[in-house]
Amino acid sequence: MSTNQPPDRGTGAPSALGSRSGSGSGTRAPSGVATGPVMLQRIVVGALVLLVVPLLTFAIAVTLGDETALAFALICVVHVLLLVYAGIVTAGQLRARTPPRLVEAVPPLAAFLAALATLGLAQVLADAEGIRTSAVPRLRHGIPLPEDLPFVLSVLLAALAALVAIAALPLMMRRTRTVRALPGRIGEVAGKLGDTADDAGSPRTPRPPVTSAKDPLLRRLLSPASRVLLVLGSLAALAGTLVFALAELPQPTAEALTFVIVLCPAPAMLWAVLSSLWRRDAELGILMAALYRTMAVPVLGAIVGLLPAFLAFLVPPVGHGFAEQYRAAVGDSGIIPEGSPLVMFFVLGALLSLLVGMLGGLALSIAVIMPLLTLFRPEQLVGENGLSTNRADRRRDVAAMRLMSLLVILIFVFAILIVDADAGEPRFAWAMVTLAVLVGLTVAIVRLQRKKGDRRPDVPSPEDDSR
Repeated sequence: MSTNQPPDRGTGAPSALGSRSGSGSGTRAPSGVATGPVMLQRIVVGALVLLVVPLLTFAIAVTLGDETALAFALICVVHVLLLVYAGIVTAGQLRARTPPRLVEAVPPLAAFLAALATLGLAQVLADAEGIRTSAVPRLRHGIPLPEDLPFVLSVLLAALAALVAIAALPLMMRRTRTVRALPGRIGEVAGKLGDTADDAGSPRTPRPPVTSAKDPLLRRLLSPASRVLLVLGSLAALAGTLVFALAELPQPTAEALTFVIVLCPAPAMLWAVLSSLWRRDAELGILMAALYRTMAVPVLGAIVGLLPAFLAFLVPPVGHGFAEQYRAAVGDSGIIPEGSPLVMFFVLGALLSLLVGMLGGLALSIAVIMPLLTLFRPEQLVGENGLSTNRADRRRDVAAMRLMSLLVILIFVFAILIVDADAGEPRFAWAMVTLAVLVGLTVAIVRLQRKKGDRRPDVPSPEDDSR
């Protein structure tokens, strides 16, 4: 044999012709893939269904217009056949495994449109007979006409056929490459949930603390700006008290001014909590420092903020004018009940200011400070909550803290939804959905987080590494 001759083909090797024609030992179409002629047959059948079903329903309605019960019974038979066809089309999409082609959507869309068309014709016939809106009430009360039950069945069968047919489209979409790749992409996103900007390197060094237990209490609680706001709020409450006592004010203005007086210290309280973002405490960190200031600053702010106004009220001309204005313009619509001593205005006002400061500080801590930390300084929360700072556990703990911030917010959302919600209201349903999400988040957080000192078989200890 000459070396220049090409090697002989094996008898079992498929030829180019065989692979294209699909005969003999050539390659065959994958299972579940419709060939060209088969797909053409399905398209023709779908077109015939779309044409014949509405025409047949129309012919029945015209031919048997006087015998309405029989007409709707025959329409029910047509709808049963349409439902069977829609089920076959959808089942075919359920069994298929290969990526879909656009022409495969023709049969289910044809069945869906045919169901809508015949449903509309049945409604027109029922409207002409005067039973479209009265058939169901008569069936419910046990006094149906002969055509009521066939009409209701025809509507249900057509609607069911439409739902079965349209269900084929999501089944087609799940076989697309994009949807098949979705689980992997979700996994990548879930993995990146614990990522930070500096994942490749070591965790960022926390900012140096601004306050500590060695500092005076006033400095630890209040930033310089908060102290300025507290002084300005105190002066504003004093000025508001003097204006209220010495000027004649209309009722709406007088009522609003009483609330302005007691809420003047609130901005200083809220700013003291918000400034915890950049005023890290050596012992408390950021979030715990914000919660600590939420509890302590309103007590100080309510006393200091309203003390000058209260001292001015004790001056007889101011107190007398304040009492007359309050009784004339505010009365029982103010902070204190009618007939109570006016000194209770400042007592209850201080309590109201305290409540606003605490609730506002808590809202800032939960809805602003914690989410910002989980997004931009997650390592800070990981360390403050006693979680493992090992690099192997870093992603899991960061993800757990980010889910924790969402969990805390949803707890408040659930509490708001469930209050005064009846079992049959949409509000109660949303509360139950929120509760289910809360349970899922709790399970995920427990499974994700790693405490300091946790040992797992798949993660070697520092002692093992040293060997």
